[in-house]
Amino acid sequence: MAAKNYIVALELGSSKVAGVVAVEGYDGLNIISYACEPVNGFITKGVVRNIDETGKCLTSIVNKLETGLDGATINKAYVALGGLSIKSIKSSVVRNFSEYTKITQEIIDEMALENDSTFTAPEGYQRMQVVTQEYKMGGDTSKNPIGMSVRSIESNYINIVLKEQYMNLLKESFALAKIEIEDSFTAAGVNAELLLNEDEKRDGCALVDIGAETTTIAIYTNNLMRKLCVLPLGGANITRDFQAEHISQEDAETLKIHAGYKAAAFGESSISPELRDNIIGARMMEILQNVNRQIKNSGESVGSVVVTGGGARLKNIEILLAENLPGLRVRIATDAFTEYNVGGNLSLKRGEPSVTLLGLLKSGKENCCQEPKPKEQPIMQDIFANENIEVKPAEVKEDEKEEQVNEKKEKPASQTKSTGKKKPANKDDNSPGFFDNIFSSFGTFGEKVKKTTKEFIDSTTKEDEDDDFGNTSNPL
Repeated sequence: MAAKNYIVALELGSSKVAGVVAVEGYDGLNIISYACEPVNGFITKGVVRNIDETGKCLTSIVNKLETGLDGATINKAYVALGGLSIKSIKSSVVRNFSEYTKITQEIIDEMALENDSTFTAPEGYQRMQVVTQEYKMGGDTSKNPIGMSVRSIESNYINIVLKEQYMNLLKESFALAKIEIEDSFTAAGVNAELLLNEDEKRDGCALVDIGAETTTIAIYTNNLMRKLCVLPLGGANITRDFQAEHISQEDAETLKIHAGYKAAAFGESSISPELRDNIIGARMMEILQNVNRQIKNSGESVGSVVVTGGGARLKNIEILLAENLPGLRVRIATDAFTEYNVGGNLSLKRGEPSVTLLGLLKSGKENCCQEPKPKEQPIMQDIFANENIEVKPAEVKEDEKEEQVNEKKEKPASQTKSTGKKKPANKDDNSPGFFDNIFSSFGTFGEKVKKTTKEFIDSTTKEDEDDDFGNTSNPL
């Protein structure tokens, strides 16, 4: 049977850490294990703050995932990168020619290498990804200029950078959990692949992911990512404001999700509908007004907004989006454009696994688990193997030879012809013979077998003698 190809994905958020395992089937992804645990301050705004606690959480998640893997062990995983430490920076490379020159793949590659060598990330940041934009040639713009004859060409790039310290803390946490990072992707990138349709990415769209402590904005036009930025604002601000009115975190989350904005009185909450609407309205306006500003500052033509993440589950969020994002088509997307199957013993709630985890599963290709070794069957060993046994003929002394000759002469012919059997050798003869030498070569074990064999031979010899010489119990 062919080995399974296990894809493992891990997402470290400000509110929870989650992991999922899937295998690729003929009918799509088959999710076979899922686990999550809450974050209690050791990750804030998507950045690891406590290495030890994060490592323990990852270890616990992996242990839970492995319970559904039939003995397979996880040794690496795909990881989503996001949080406050990530952003995009534009860069460009220009080539001028003395005469009209046909653009070749070699020229395109040289320009990309020049961008790699000349781009300088801000202090404390490192580049993790480069997204090639269009090429400008005079008044023309093209994604594929190869074959065109031009006097000059400008290539544009989006460089995705993140803080070095963020990546260092992440790697140390994974090392504590003894998990290797197989590959990493931007959370915004994998989300866009599953949430935005082709028309939205082509015509201009902003994907807005409202998380617990951050809001990520990824702007797409002409099927390319144009800008990526993260705001230090999220739905947790609403929860904290509710808690300031002397209610528990659990009640605050319930009030936010199930009561929502501009709804009737909810349960027996001590917070009035008016105060609830003021808190939710003010905090969401803070987030959405900043989103609107980032869209305008991008310089891109954006006609629609797709809202996702935990904040998108706020009840009646449509009203808030219409109030704060005028002139933009708005769509709420909490479910991914992908199909997957769930194992028979696995029970998932709505929103599990997250869109980000599903995107990582779709992006991952390498096996992330080690299957248990099959139990070895016992092998029967040849006890004579690798033994150099020299078999020598038994030595017979001269006086013994003379006795054997005399015995043959004295033996009556009738005794040997009556049964057709030869008389067995004298059982009291202790001279070393063929099998004596072989048994002796196996030491103590051989001597034990020799003794048992001799007793068996003696008993059968006695029976033969009785038969030969007229045992009355078995008359002929």
